[in-house]
Order: sequence, then structure tokens, then C-alpha cells
Amino acid sequence: LRGLIAGDGFEAAVVARLGGSPIGSCLFVRNEIDPAHDLTPWLAGLVVGEAYRGQGVGTALVRAIEAHAASAGVNRLYLYTWQARSFYEALGWTAAEAFEQEGEPMLLMSRAL
Repeated sequence: LRGLIAGDGFEAAVVARLGGSPIGSCLFVRNEIDPAHDLTPWLAGLVVGEAYRGQGVGTALVRAIEAHAASAGVNRLYLYTWQARSFYEALGWTAAEAFEQEGEPMLLMSRAL
């Protein structure tokens, strides 16, 4: 995580907690790990504990990253997904390109802020 977050206040990690325990997290980074596209910045690493899915945790994390990005002057944000297209589309993200990376299907998505 420290390798992804530069420490200048631009990049961020957001953690959702319940009773002090982490239940989800998401990153805002300049560069995605091994990106197939020369774009920046990225919403990356959205993870929500299985027991907390479908309760708005993921949506809250995405919205927090979007708000941080907008406050940093970002006009467009990018992400990669291979299984959560409908989740992100429901939040206003649009598919930009389907492709394969290391033989695996991927989807580049973006959202204007």
C-alpha cells in the first residue's frame, strides 16, 4: 500500500469500518499496477467483505474516492474491472474498452467528475 500512495495528499486510501473493524477499502492512485493504458488517475482495489456486500458499502467507498478526486481537481477517473460492470454502470461509470490483459478479460471504464 505504501508503494501506491505517494504521500503528497493527492493519492488516498479509504477504509470503511464497522465497530472499529475494516469491512471494505478503495484506493485513488495516479497509476494502476501494470496498466494496459496510459491514463491517470485511477480508482483501484475496491474490496468489500462478503458479509457486507449489497449494503451500500461499495457505493460509499466509490463515492468517497470520487469526491477526493474532484477536490484534487480531477475531471475524469478511470478503473479496470472484469466482473463488476453493472455495479459501476449503476454509479454513472461508462465502459470505454474491453480488452485482454495477460490472457484475462478486462474492461476499462471511466467517469467524468
